[in-house]
Amino acid sequence: MKIKGFNNYDLEGSFVYFIFSKDLLYIGETQKITFSRWVQHFYKSGTFTKKIKRYGDSDFDYVSRINLLSVELTDLRTDFPEIRWKTLTQAIEHSVHTELCKSQGNLIKSYYEKYEPEISRFQLVSDTSKTCPRGIPQSDWNYANAYAKKILKEVCDYI
Repeated sequence: MKIKGFNNYDLEGSFVYFIFSKDLLYIGETQKITFSRWVQHFYKSGTFTKKIKRYGDSDFDYVSRINLLSVELTDLRTDFPEIRWKTLTQAIEHSVHTELCKSQGNLIKSYYEKYEPEISRFQLVSDTSKTCPRGIPQSDWNYANAYAKKILKEVCDYI
């Protein structure tokens, strides 16, 4: 048995999270503990549920085959003041999307060969076009891009 308690401080943080289900991959960000955000995705009107309807195979039960992964961006909260956390988390999320659009290879090898061996290419169904920060300095984008590469490497190593 494992029991873990939480206080209000444990519920806050900057997170990038992954929702895997068969050939669909959704990536998001939140400033609260990720399980509260994940739950919202699975409501009838939730974002991931809508993406399943739009991109998924109607004969497949995606909700029964979900794997969730969360990455807390602890370095971000150390490196920047609180007023910048949300914007930079969104920049990092966008950079993760960009990296996966360039190359799926490492994630295919680490996750899909292990959990979904019949899948040779996944669909990235999340979208950062509305949440991607605009007008932030190039140094912030450099930070976000480097952090995104680190996230993907560590996620692949973890899996």
